[in-house]
This record gives sequence, structure tokens and C-alpha cells, in this order.
Amino acid sequence: MLPSDVGAYSKDLEKQRDALLKDLKILEERHKKGAVTEEQYNEKRREIERALVEIMDRLAQARFLMGQS
Repeated sequence: MLPSDVGAYSKDLEKQRDALLKDLKILEERHKKGAVTEEQYNEKRREIERALVEIMDRLAQARFLMGQS
């Protein structure tokens, strides 16, 4: 992968991370308002957190490839 490709990939991962964090915030707000059950909240939160961990791992790898640890 070329450095410019890694940079673009990294930017894409950052956008995905930001979107997931926004989704998590929305989920928390809906849960506080009672719009989702505790079970639905916990299931969706785990799903979002798993995706975030995966994105953060890929982002760390991309930054390593770009020489930014």
C-alpha cells in the first residue's frame, strides 16, 4: 500500500470511527428517554463497541504504516 493510500484509508477509518461514536451517543440518548429496552440497548451497544474496537485496531495499523505511532 502506498503512503497516500494509507493516508486515505486512515481518513476513511476516522470517519467510520466518528460515525460509530455518534451512533453510540444517539443510542444512549434513546435509552435514557426509554425509546429502547435495556436488552436492545445492551445488544446494540456491544455491536457498536465491537465495531469500534475493530476500527481502532485498523487505524493503529494504518498509523504504524505511515510511521505515526
